[in-house]
Amino acid sequence: MLRRYVVGIGVMIGVMSGCSESSYQLPDRNTPAVQAEEKRLAAHLPDKLLWAPGTCKVRLLGKADSSSFAWAACEITPTADVSSGGVSMPVRVDGDQVRKPVDGAGYADSVKHLFPHGLADIVLHEPDRLRP
Repeated sequence: MLRRYVVGIGVMIGVMSGCSESSYQLPDRNTPAVQAEEKRLAAHLPDKLLWAPGTCKVRLLGKADSSSFAWAACEITPTADVSSGGVSMPVRVDGDQVRKPVDGAGYADSVKHLFPHGLADIVLHEPDRLRP
């Protein structure tokens, strides 16, 4: 009887841990199409996310129709007039429009609104996995 109980607990733990893993597949960064889109976004995002000239490193998180989902890590190029600074955040790019989650208490809801369900879960619970 004890053996069945222990086996049952083991099966439950295995099922629960399998369910908690995300099924969302991130794009393969070794493919030419993903590399090209990351390069395009890296060139486009500094003007949209920074308050001064700078550069961005980008990790493409996915595409749907004409939308690209990415994590952008951008830094200002310091000059005599501008000190250093930067941002690191998930973004949704639709053509020329760049949308980012709101700060503070509305962050989780805005991530769920901007990103597909499976990707939103990873953005909220595993952001270190997504950064470039």
